[in-house]
Amino acid sequence: MTVKERSLLFTVLTSICNIVITLIVEILLLLALFMLLRSVPALANSMPVQILIPFVLIAGLFISLMIFARFAGWIIKSFHLEGKIDDKIVNRYCPKDSL
Repeated sequence: MTVKERSLLFTVLTSICNIVITLIVEILLLLALFMLLRSVPALANSMPVQILIPFVLIAGLFISLMIFARFAGWIIKSFHLEGKIDDKIVNRYCPKDSL
């Protein structure tokens, strides 16, 4: 395989992993929110739920992006992909000072 083909394969596989990580984080955060709101019956069926859900979803996206960036950097380092995939991808997930 060429560097371009390996880079494409890495990008596709990490995109799938990113989707899975995002779904897991979002579901866990929403479950935590609903468990928290369930403990306060007055808030369970009211406007705070509608206000908090978008903020929880946005927070979940940021958390999953941070997790994914560290995960991709770990994959590159642990499988020694620095010379096997495109330098742009390596520099994105593994800055020069961390290699």
